Amino acid sequence: MISYKQNNISHGLAVLLLIYSSISLGDSYNVLQGQEDAPPQKNQQFIPYAFYNENTETAVAAAFVAQGYIQPQVNTVINAFYSTNDSYNVFYLVKDLQMPFADRLFMDLIGFTGEWGTIESYRDGNPNFPNERAGSNDSDENNFIESEGTDDLFRLDFRYLLPIGHGRENPIHKYVVQRNGLLVPGSESGGESWNPLTSGRTFVQFKLFNREQDLEDSVSNDTELKTTAFSLGLEYDNTDYWRNPTYGSRQRIAFTHDWGANDEDGEEWTTVEAEYSKFFNLGRTESALQRVFAINAWWIDTPTWDDSSFYNVTEVFHRPPVYEGATLGGLERQRAYPTARFNDRSAVNYAFEYRHMNSWNPFPDIPIINLLHIPWWQWVALLEVGRVHDEWDLGELHEDMKWSVGAGVRIMVEGVIVRIDVATSDEQAEVQMFIGQTF
Repeated sequence: MISYKQNNISHGLAVLLLIYSSISLGDSYNVLQGQEDAPPQKNQQFIPYAFYNENTETAVAAAFVAQGYIQPQVNTVINAFYSTNDSYNVFYLVKDLQMPFADRLFMDLIGFTGEWGTIESYRDGNPNFPNERAGSNDSDENNFIESEGTDDLFRLDFRYLLPIGHGRENPIHKYVVQRNGLLVPGSESGGESWNPLTSGRTFVQFKLFNREQDLEDSVSNDTELKTTAFSLGLEYDNTDYWRNPTYGSRQRIAFTHDWGANDEDGEEWTTVEAEYSKFFNLGRTESALQRVFAINAWWIDTPTWDDSSFYNVTEVFHRPPVYEGATLGGLERQRAYPTARFNDRSAVNYAFEYRHMNSWNPFPDIPIINLLHIPWWQWVALLEVGRVHDEWDLGELHEDMKWSVGAGVRIMVEGVIVRIDVATSDEQAEVQMFIGQTF
């Protein structure tokens, strides 16, 4: 039976992170064709809005966005909302801050604090499923715990751009775009050949973050899910345009470790992951300004999963909380399922999208909407297959895989790609609304 459900965490984080994922992938800015020599423009926007879902009920919100005030490429965001069921959240971001002592080193400061209504947490404890691990590949879709509580995050992201490829000369890349939002040939940041020494930009990444969820529920009463961890990664972005790639590839590897300093029981955990995206330009036609076939593959494992230690005679396994690690479901992977519907030691996921940018653009002819600058829109067909497992076994991970199939639209609104995807599976269907391309 297929059902339509909304998940508080997925909607809440979408509200908080919408602008973070839509601003630059790293250390770049856009200029309009014909204004290449003009100095970068400063601008700011105050955006009031409202939304509703069954968990937060009606909410009023506002976002303040400033660009170019600290440095030309820096974006600053403050977003807040309050709802009729007393959910609230404040999100803040300072992105792409170039360090004065090293012009190739950039920093992002991200954080939020808030209180949520009902959260569907796919973790053990539901008395109706005593012999089943919640979140496993074969777990029941109703095996979750409904909770209320607070959620706080603080994160520092550092990126060092290596002096190779398109990052050899200027650490801050300047994209030249046409008035229809498409990239002007000659201002690409990669994709010419697969060679980090001559094409694309390569980043060494270091992230330090702390997140705590303090939850109350009718099953286990008070539960704290918290982690303080660091992540070390290497990313090679060899696409032509970070915002809307038409050709090239992107690959990333990362090692994440929580050393247990923020847990009384000293629960340490480690994950290792790899991700690969490839984009094929299928060319334009009379009906399409652009056609792209995009592929994404993601693999992750938790090598500390079966390790354990004892705290007050209780055995504690070295595993990440349900919102970290090998999870499927939500905005990015397995979009037909709620956030972290599946979570286990390891996971794989493969996504395929056909992106068709239409030549016909109806938005300039629609009253009120035509007050916004909407240079293009595209429809998307999507398919995903993936699964989680309790050990790193590539054979098992590619059997009995979960799937999501659906369609969506992407609309470029005032320089931001708005994404609406509808996907269905053998369990249910979900509507995922977010900002930016999925990958």
